[in-house]
Amino acid sequence: MTVGNANKFNIKSIAVIGAGPSGIASLHELTRVTKSGESLFGLDDVSKYEKNGELAFDKVVAFERNSTVGGVWCKSAFAENNVDPNLPKIYQKTSDELDKLDFSNPTETYQKTPIDEELEKKLDSSSFEKPVSIPVNKELETIINNQWRSSAAYNHLFTNVTNRYMIFSFNDIVGQELDDLNHKYEHLLNLQSARDVSDYLEKTAEKKNLKKYIRFNTNVERVKKLDNGKWEVVVSYESKNNNGEKFINWYKEYFDAVIIGNGKTVPIIPKIKNLFKFAEVNKDKVIIKLAKSIQDTEFLRNAKKPLFIGSSVSSVDLIQYCYPRDLENPSIYISRRSPTSLHNWITFATYSKGIVNKPEIAEFLPETNSVKFIDGTVESDFDAIVICTGYHKYYPFLDQSFTEKHKEEAINFYKYTFSIGDPTLALVGNEYAGFFFNRVESQAAAL
Repeated sequence: MTVGNANKFNIKSIAVIGAGPSGIASLHELTRVTKSGESLFGLDDVSKYEKNGELAFDKVVAFERNSTVGGVWCKSAFAENNVDPNLPKIYQKTSDELDKLDFSNPTETYQKTPIDEELEKKLDSSSFEKPVSIPVNKELETIINNQWRSSAAYNHLFTNVTNRYMIFSFNDIVGQELDDLNHKYEHLLNLQSARDVSDYLEKTAEKKNLKKYIRFNTNVERVKKLDNGKWEVVVSYESKNNNGEKFINWYKEYFDAVIIGNGKTVPIIPKIKNLFKFAEVNKDKVIIKLAKSIQDTEFLRNAKKPLFIGSSVSSVDLIQYCYPRDLENPSIYISRRSPTSLHNWITFATYSKGIVNKPEIAEFLPETNSVKFIDGTVESDFDAIVICTGYHKYYPFLDQSFTEKHKEEAINFYKYTFSIGDPTLALVGNEYAGFFFNRVESQAAAL
């Protein structure tokens, strides 16, 4: 294949956004090939090749906004470490003002950290070794808290894919070790907890010496394609001085190619009339959470009348924690957009005994702690509401100039991997797949 200037494919430096399964698979593949094309697949230590300048790429850097690897399985960002808000907040905006915003739009839900003209000028002379420091005020802190940096995993979350397919081929688990994992939980054969997956990913990164390529606690703020063909990556990380004052440190770095591997992290929040007013008026009566912000499921077991907005995988995963309860007097409610779900087993589960299925919500009625549905029916006295409406395919760091230049092709990826708009941009892991680990490893190998 010939594409204009052959130098476009003279890739020597690569930025990887995210160090979850997608980032780990990408780092392993990119650092296990030599300039001559020899594969070093599975080799634990490639430092000899690196020292001799034999590896295909001179610089590979993964930017991970949490303190450990794992992505959705990152234990430093899930359960008690989840700091995502129950609902979006915007500095000095009232509930009435929030209800006027459209949080079903990811540009409203995700708040970008502003880069003003002064900071832009300072960034021109910044580097990894010489960042620009900006004090964190209350407004900036609110913005950071609305960037959905935590993991959606919660205490007691288990996988719904068998263990054999939650493993990379370059760090396989076989024989007695796999058998022990399959039988670790008496009533959940062949499945594992989120913490087990987190441990495996951390051990994989350690064993394959991948952590040296990762910059932890680092958030990618902007990715911009320059006229010279390079990618300008602007990142930030937080720090504190001796007085406990917070700062955001910024710098720019340049790469020949970029791999997006950060997954789906920005929740879809349906625009429903009076949602934020309802949350404010009934804050002492009703627990309202996004599935993204749940730390522990105990509140569901204690809820007398829970409502789940959305009827797919997240709802089914969470509803199980509402039991046991009286099945003859249904008290679990689902508001659903469609009478059926993507998979038959989900549809079957959501129509189980003890569950009442309702249509979409027309509006919340704050003063009476009630919910009106589009069929005109009204239900009152919910004490827990969980919004389980999925996640956006959204890349907030991609600079608008790049997406405008390439229109939809910029984020249209052939085989969900290769950008049609630019051959030096790629995507790993941002599509639904049952055998996710196998998929991202295949994508990384293809790249």
